Amino acid sequence: MFTTGASGDTQEMSSTIARSHRTNPYLVFTDLDGTLLDEQYRFDAALPAIEALRERSVPLVLASSKTLAEMVPLAMSLNLTAPLIAENGGIIGFPQAVEIPGGLSVAGRCGEFRYVRTGISRDVIRSVSLRLRRQMGFRFAGFADWSTEEIALRTGLSHAAADSASQRLATEPIIWTGTPAERTAFRRTLLRYGIRMLRGGRFDHLMGKTDKSTGLRLLRDVLTVNQDCSAATIIALGDSQNDEEMLNAADVAVVLPSMRTGSCMLRPKAPRVIYATQTASHGWNAEVLKLLG
Repeated sequence: MFTTGASGDTQEMSSTIARSHRTNPYLVFTDLDGTLLDEQYRFDAALPAIEALRERSVPLVLASSKTLAEMVPLAMSLNLTAPLIAENGGIIGFPQAVEIPGGLSVAGRCGEFRYVRTGISRDVIRSVSLRLRRQMGFRFAGFADWSTEEIALRTGLSHAAADSASQRLATEPIIWTGTPAERTAFRRTLLRYGIRMLRGGRFDHLMGKTDKSTGLRLLRDVLTVNQDCSAATIIALGDSQNDEEMLNAADVAVVLPSMRTGSCMLRPKAPRVIYATQTASHGWNAEVLKLLG
């Protein structure tokens, strides 16, 4: 942000900013828990940077392991108009103003959003994982095992928010209680069925072969057409393993320190990598404002 005492200078600066955004716009993709959101699931500290993005008409795409039912109210509270990447890329939500690419079929609706499924269904994931648990003794429990009350207790969410979190379509969050060696065996066995196990901020996530980078690549092309961002610089922000592929696919990767350890756990392969010094929304705000200049 800048201030000036001369209205002519202000108009000239605004014109320069507008031209620069047309010739070198940004697209921002961000994880939620531990990145844009703090431990209390709040984003207050990031509001200055969110407003700066809005002033510059920079699309802000939320990308999370959360369900679409959780993400739509958050997007509305932030007045965002971009699509949403839910359930680690297994579900992509499109607002009415954004055209769904050809070849993708609408699987359903959530509020004002239509969604498509890019990964395998949660029903398949649950069927395979439960059979392996029953037959091979793997030790874990997931959202499908818990009541809404228990999900709320384990996540710190309200009852209503926990109900939204349980409305999963393409992933299954679990807590692993076996040994590290058993975890490795479980992960390798799942791969035979096309299911991956990725560590998130709070849970391990069972999911298909898609991830957040699937959504980034798809929406990069969509937003390039819809918002004329043909020369867009892709900025991605995240803090945990399930963000890594999204960060790798970006032009600028911003790694937030883990709220659990206080250190940056990822080493993405993006052309430019920034390691934030503050966690969650405070770090998010600081680094986005720096990138916007």
